[in-house]
Amino acid sequence: MGGAKFCRFALFPLMLLMLLLLPAGMVAQKAASSSKYIATYESSTQTLTFKKNVGETLPENSAWVEDRQQVATINKNLGNGTIVHIVFDKSFSTYTPTSLYKFFANLTKLKTITGLEYLNTEKVTNMSYMFFNCSSLTSLDVTHFNTAKVTNMNSMFECCSSLTSLDVTYFNTANVTGMNNMFYSCSALTTIYASDNFVTDKVEYSYNMFYDCTSLKGTTLEYVASKTDHNYANCGTDGYFTPGCGYAEFDNATGTLTFRYKGVKPEGAYDLNVGITDPGWRTHKNEIKKVVFDASFANARPTSCYYWFYECKNLANIEGIENLNTEKVTNMELMFANCSTLTSLDVTKFNTANVTTLMSMFSDCSSLKSLDVTNFDTRNVTNMFYMFNNCSGLTSLDVTKFNTAKVRNMYSMFMNCSGLKSLDVTNFDTGNVISMAYMFYECSALTSLDLTNFNTAKVMDMCFMFKKCSGLTSLNLTKFNTAEVTDMSQMFNECSALTTIYASDEFVTTNVETGSNMFFNCIKLKGFIEYNKNTDKENYKYANYKTGYFTKLVGKKGDEKIGATGETLATDNLVLDDDKDFVAYEPFAAKAASYNRTMNAGTTWATLCLPFEVSLADKNFRAFKLLSADEGTETVELEEIEGSIEAGTPVIIKMKDGATKLNFTVADKEIAKDVQTAETADANYKLQGIYTKKEFSKDTDNNCYIVKGAKLMNPAKLLEKTTTEHVGSKPFRAYMVDNSSAPAAGARMFSISVGGSTTAIEQLESTADSKAEYYDLQGRRLQDLQKGINIVKRGGKTMKVIIK
Repeated sequence: MGGAKFCRFALFPLMLLMLLLLPAGMVAQKAASSSKYIATYESSTQTLTFKKNVGETLPENSAWVEDRQQVATINKNLGNGTIVHIVFDKSFSTYTPTSLYKFFANLTKLKTITGLEYLNTEKVTNMSYMFFNCSSLTSLDVTHFNTAKVTNMNSMFECCSSLTSLDVTYFNTANVTGMNNMFYSCSALTTIYASDNFVTDKVEYSYNMFYDCTSLKGTTLEYVASKTDHNYANCGTDGYFTPGCGYAEFDNATGTLTFRYKGVKPEGAYDLNVGITDPGWRTHKNEIKKVVFDASFANARPTSCYYWFYECKNLANIEGIENLNTEKVTNMELMFANCSTLTSLDVTKFNTANVTTLMSMFSDCSSLKSLDVTNFDTRNVTNMFYMFNNCSGLTSLDVTKFNTAKVRNMYSMFMNCSGLKSLDVTNFDTGNVISMAYMFYECSALTSLDLTNFNTAKVMDMCFMFKKCSGLTSLNLTKFNTAEVTDMSQMFNECSALTTIYASDEFVTTNVETGSNMFFNCIKLKGFIEYNKNTDKENYKYANYKTGYFTKLVGKKGDEKIGATGETLATDNLVLDDDKDFVAYEPFAAKAASYNRTMNAGTTWATLCLPFEVSLADKNFRAFKLLSADEGTETVELEEIEGSIEAGTPVIIKMKDGATKLNFTVADKEIAKDVQTAETADANYKLQGIYTKKEFSKDTDNNCYIVKGAKLMNPAKLLEKTTTEHVGSKPFRAYMVDNSSAPAAGARMFSISVGGSTTAIEQLESTADSKAEYYDLQGRRLQDLQKGINIVKRGGKTMKVIIK
């Protein structure tokens, strides 16, 4: 017992000495580093594993991993074992080094690196010599490297003599300045896959970049010993690189279709389709639930998106669509058609500059709640057939930036967009469109639609164009030229709220071959005839304003349209008032017309100009025409009008017995399109009528005279003691104009308002607070003006007025 005990204690100093001589990593120890990451060596498999440490104690056979450290240094701390395999655990992905200089350098026995996607390179600036002399590596996956911040790639793969191919398609070399010896002596390397992001714009050093890559071949160029610098780092005919490829992989277990871009397409993956060939993944159209565009796919440049997700009715989510670069795509036909489960879709990053067809692109995406296509460049698009058909969940859609100059087909473009509450197509250039059939079919929530800029000169098919647009109350088709249209069948069918269709003489049916049920169930429609009284008259023969359901637009009153129908154009009832400008586009008749005006108390003189004839019988005013005005004597010569005032004729009126109201109601009158000019005998002055509001400036309208009280005044005179610059006149008035080459300064008239606001003539009339005195030539006082010469005194002024 005693001997044994002695031996144990005798051995202790020797054991302690041996432990002290062991490499630090072979013994579990407390953390001596701020790092949370370790490398653990397993000698039985010759594997070095990088991972995040659990706890604070450094495990056996492990070493701390620090930034700017090399594997060779780590291995030295672990006893310099042979490293054949390196593994990066997923937990290591949060480690963010800034430099990987010589990280794997001189690991000549290293055969595999697994999990390299967990080596996070987003902050790395230096990758020089990273894989230098890894001569036993036969493959290397760097497709997940983020190289956006890297500036140095000198000798990165130098002497990787066993590599046969290398995929750098994900490399972004925009900031790299050094590429010396980058692939130096990669003698077995036959292919380097790269993308357009591998650029050499900032490269300053690239000596021997491809030296001794004797097996390397690009798209066309095979290795030439004299061509070894960065000028040959491209996928062109003079480069050593080969373009990568985009592809799609479907995961049956999750129903996920993933798009990626790498040098080599994996087994079982689908090539991207070209032209109008169906994509291979369409065989999974019923199983696809999710689509993912991997970040690597940003390097892909597909040329066609034809049928990509067509009839993927169970597709509910698309991730990473910003990684879909469409700059070279020419065809987006049926791209998302029948994706009826999709509730959202972000296409704001799409580059459509080269797209020629958007046919059915979003057709039957009935669950979409919103869709932003404001960034679409459609300058080259020729086909918008069915583009938004049955997008019934959309309540708004902004297509105001669409360039449709080349579009020929708009068939069913917005068909069944039953949720749209508004649609602005005023910027559409439709000069080349040949089909508008079904274009707005069942846009039932639209209450208005502005088509006044539509050019339909080439359109041949308008069948069903507005069918079931049950919210529309009127349509202005005055710019429609239908000379080439052959089919108008059911064009307005079941537009049950439609009351008026405005059309011009260019809406013709001379070439129409079929136009049945054109007006079927337009129960409120009225033109020359009313639908409810003529339900048997439904075809294209009644597409006119003379005998059918159309109305011709002949003028406007404010914002209200004035329509007329019949062989002799007539409107039912024309009601004019001072708050709405009246504009006539052409002469027409009114079955009934009226105008009313209320003037301020005390108003004696006023003006009037109406577009219809007015009888003077039993009226509460007298009407005068202007004969002459003499500024020298401040004399205005008037002649009283007998019988009636002709349509469009401007007159000066004098109210009788304190009357303040004008009331006109007439029947079956011609409406004068233009105002007549009433000139004086010497043509120096004229009375000018207006149907619309007019504003006078005291600076530029000094030759205009407006009635105020018993005078005609120039606005500058009236406003000389105010800050007001303008005076306004309401419609259906008149003013005198001095036509002479140098208008003389005479009695002037303008507004009295303070503060620069416009004062209407009615307000000016109300300011007449002094009484005029009337005398004959013998000096006798008169109660009112009489025929002949009158002497009028007002204030300190005296003037002569001649009434004939």
